[in-house]
Amino acid sequence: MPDEPPSCLLYLLTTGREHELVLRLSGRVPTEDELMSWMQAGAVRPLCVSPHRDSQAFTFIVNFAHVVGARIAPYSDTHTASF
Repeated sequence: MPDEPPSCLLYLLTTGREHELVLRLSGRVPTEDELMSWMQAGAVRPLCVSPHRDSQAFTFIVNFAHVVGARIAPYSDTHTASF
């Protein structure tokens, strides 16, 4: 797994949840087209995430069949991840 600084924040709204899950992604930022195709296909995708700024990144598997909304935001030290 890459030991890179976070590249963006990925906000995911999943079925049955009121609040978004916020993932701090490392590596390549997925495009809006990729997110849409993953959601439409119900794809299961591995993402490289880290729960804290200084923690080791790890692979987190997301089932996009349960994602009803997604957005990407630039990473900032002032933002916090929920996972």
